[in-house]
Amino acid sequence: MLSVTEALEEVSRHAFRLPTQECLAIEAMGMALAEDVISPVESPAFDKAMMDGFALIAADTEGGSVNLEIVDEITAGNTASEALEPGQAARIMTGAPMPPGADSVIMVEDTQIDSENVDRVQIFQPVKQGSHVLKKGGLLGKGQVVIPAGSVIRPIEVGILADLAGAKALVRRRPTVAIISTGDELVGPEVEPGPGQIRNTNGPMLEAMAIAAGATVKQLGIVRDNRDDLCAAIKEGLQADVLLISGGMSVGVKDFGPTLLAEQGVEKVFHKVQLKPGKPLWFGKQGGTDNPTMVFGLPGNPASSLVCFHLFVRTALNELMGRTQDSPFVSGFLLTRDFVNPGNRPVFFPALASRKDGGGATIAPLAWKGSADIATLAQANALACFEANSQYEAGQFVSAVMI
Repeated sequence: MLSVTEALEEVSRHAFRLPTQECLAIEAMGMALAEDVISPVESPAFDKAMMDGFALIAADTEGGSVNLEIVDEITAGNTASEALEPGQAARIMTGAPMPPGADSVIMVEDTQIDSENVDRVQIFQPVKQGSHVLKKGGLLGKGQVVIPAGSVIRPIEVGILADLAGAKALVRRRPTVAIISTGDELVGPEVEPGPGQIRNTNGPMLEAMAIAAGATVKQLGIVRDNRDDLCAAIKEGLQADVLLISGGMSVGVKDFGPTLLAEQGVEKVFHKVQLKPGKPLWFGKQGGTDNPTMVFGLPGNPASSLVCFHLFVRTALNELMGRTQDSPFVSGFLLTRDFVNPGNRPVFFPALASRKDGGGATIAPLAWKGSADIATLAQANALACFEANSQYEAGQFVSAVMI
């Protein structure tokens, strides 16, 4: 049985990068850049005033109080009509280009218009050369990498792409995820369950998590526990980049999943992982470089499926999209109460992570009653990680997976 770390390595090893496509930046939200975004120009393209005030020559103010002639007014989007000479100043607005000859800006609050001559301004203190001026190329140099490949496109990246790349982006396309929910006991959310039946919660939950992870989802619905129906659904699901099968992947008399996948040419990579909940996870892959499909057989229990998705399926989707990939684990959470894990598997326990006053992150394990307790699970925003056969005291630091 693989450890969580070993299983993650296998998922990453068998992942592949999806083809690239160019699209509008606004349509690429959540997707990953397939190439570096490089600035084609210097930014700003001119020396720019960073305050409302007066552009001047700093050397004119070395003696302290000085009275300068106002010879121009420059607003954003306009340029100076003439160069400044010694003894002159230009009224200037934030973002406007500096006039030739000027090297500094003094804030309007630090000046006073001459009461006897409105075309002159009084400066009361020396101005440091370069004050409140952003030099040409001070933000970006031509050829500089602004956003590296692998970065996820957020609203700020959309703005940068609008400025530097014509509002377009080269990205890896969104992965397609097919979802099969198996079980004679399952009914849809709109159906009142009869004796021995339960509503299908895994299918909608997995769809929501896949969409949140950046995928396009095809729901193949509830499939009954018979070979023909499941075989047909698997054939359809293998047209996607990732196939998720909820339930039917263990060793029960109606668990046909592993056999039918093998018949369709899906190679098993591993079955069972040393974790709780989620031990029965099955993972395989069909195909080489020609339209491969990654297949995850997820436990039918919602809590187990949630844990396995955030650890393994999300890792696979990140790899497919070429996202800059870090570990799913976030460290440095201060435990707020004692916790004991007497079992022989690491536990991923529903918890509430938060920031405490003054900085630092805390995490509080919830009063979770086990895999069937989805009400408490809904209160969690993290899965606290506890090693096997371990005892933790409040004040210790632990890692977590954010959900």
